[in-house]
Amino acid sequence: MDHGPRLVEVGELTVDLYPVTNGEYVRFLSESGYRPEQTESFLRHWEKGKVPSGREAHPVVWVSPEDAQAYASWAGGRLPSDEEWQYIAAGPEGRTWPWGEKFDAMRCNHDGHELCEVTAYPAGVSWCGVYDLSGNAWEWTSSIIDDGMHRFALIRGGSYFHAPERWHVGGGARRCNYHWKLQLMNPRINRAETVGFRCVSEVRS
Repeated sequence: MDHGPRLVEVGELTVDLYPVTNGEYVRFLSESGYRPEQTESFLRHWEKGKVPSGREAHPVVWVSPEDAQAYASWAGGRLPSDEEWQYIAAGPEGRTWPWGEKFDAMRCNHDGHELCEVTAYPAGVSWCGVYDLSGNAWEWTSSIIDDGMHRFALIRGGSYFHAPERWHVGGGARRCNYHWKLQLMNPRINRAETVGFRCVSEVRS
């Protein structure tokens, strides 16, 4: 089976400049009344249903693909596909990293100790000015693979947590063309402290 480069057409999109934050997710819950059917591990990092002080601008994590899509639909958008996410990060020139060809740990939250604010690395923006596409938190995409036995989501960007060798999910910041094939189980297990999301929407003429 050929896994080499392939040509994909990406339509005109608007994209969130930053991953969805805890503060934005609070507003979503308040205005939409959303509550997942399975609540275990949902927003596990919050304290008694509230965002920890000083973390309002951190990416929201401990959300499943369903939790992320519910927000995106409420906001008038959707999750990007795997291919769209790569184009947003790499651009028409096919950059290796959002900011250029060489890795620079000063441009992203890589190998750190915790999540940081989504605006913390302005020097790491992509060709179209989008923040936080490498490191900090992995991001869900809408791309799901079903091989008849298991379902997998393709996640992008890497995270602050640089996982040890032989860990289930690799860590640290990741190149624009890298995705991780994450097996989907159920919302409780799918939620994680290192996976968030951002939204896109089609440009309407």
